[in-house]
Amino acid sequence: MKIKVFMMLPFLALMCAGAQAASLNDAGSKGFGVEFGQPTGVTGKYWLSNMSAADAALGYHFNHNFDMHMDYLVHAYILNGGSQGMLPLYVGIGGRILAGDDTQFGLRLPLGISYLLSADKLEIFAEVAPVVDLTDIGADIDGTVGVRLYIF
Repeated sequence: MKIKVFMMLPFLALMCAGAQAASLNDAGSKGFGVEFGQPTGVTGKYWLSNMSAADAALGYHFNHNFDMHMDYLVHAYILNGGSQGMLPLYVGIGGRILAGDDTQFGLRLPLGISYLLSADKLEIFAEVAPVVDLTDIGADIDGTVGVRLYIF
């Protein structure tokens, strides 16, 4: 029970962050949604500026483990169509904890692409994240696609 409460802390921090944003990727914007892949679960993102954000996810890993990860992301826009949408590429660094049959702690290096639909307050994303397992000294890879709805 203590592990589950501990793993929910990043989401509580994202939900409680206070600033209000005028645009989808402004500082203070908060998005919540679902992701499918490795892991499959719920996700949240909090924009720190229009170029950087923190994201977190809680979900099920196919190796019968509960997955919790949190990343710091930096975005580079390859398309900025304003109300038509924005298309940023992003890279980041973060941590991952697996709890269950094979408990692990690892370093994540996510690389992804998002499509931000400002008019609909929606983000569609795809991400690949190599993971360096620091518990058993090994490697893994996460990969997800997902959607987040933004609340301001």
